[in-house]
Amino acid sequence: MRYASGVLIWNDGQLHPLETAIEACPAVTIDTSYQISRVGDRLVELCEFSGDMARLEQLLECEGSVHDFAVTRETGLAYVEYSQSPSMELLFDILVAYSLVLVPPLVYTDDYTDRGVRLTVVGTESAITCITADLPPEVDIYPESLGEYVPKRGQLVDLLTERQRTVFEAAVELGYYEVPREATHEEIAAAVGRAPATVSEQLQRIEANLLPRYLDTEFGRI
Repeated sequence: MRYASGVLIWNDGQLHPLETAIEACPAVTIDTSYQISRVGDRLVELCEFSGDMARLEQLLECEGSVHDFAVTRETGLAYVEYSQSPSMELLFDILVAYSLVLVPPLVYTDDYTDRGVRLTVVGTESAITCITADLPPEVDIYPESLGEYVPKRGQLVDLLTERQRTVFEAAVELGYYEVPREATHEEIAAAVGRAPATVSEQLQRIEANLLPRYLDTEFGRI
């Protein structure tokens, strides 16, 4: 059983139906998709946003492709049901045709020429080799890794998005969690290339995500 990981960039096409609305609003960013399923001609997705959650709710309310949604402002998590774009429909058709499994999470990234999504698929070696030939012309793929698939199991840090993990690692390395603290939000922000307000928000989400699960694991509470 093989896996392939890489970044999809859709250039002039539209992969995510919410993409245009979100990109036009600097107050909101989509970071991670934890689960996405196709139900008829629609998609249902559990994803994480950062930024202004009230503004996100306004965007979802006004977006014609969105049929239903629920946003948890404290965590940035959102359930969204929406009509799929032609590019998204074709991508799912390719996954089905080659019997490939899409392994969450899908992480949005700016690592290449334009904003894209980093994803992993699992299947046979022949299917993974052939899939790139069927991608639509408006979609570019940047392969990053290929090999035998071994699932990750039970590590708390696996609950973090890539952006959160970067901030968390920098905070630990700089001494943010030492007593007394040896680093500020501003110093962490400078290390990871983000705004101090963004770092503050990410650290709050990291702590809200990890600490209850740690207590549950260690002491059986919750």
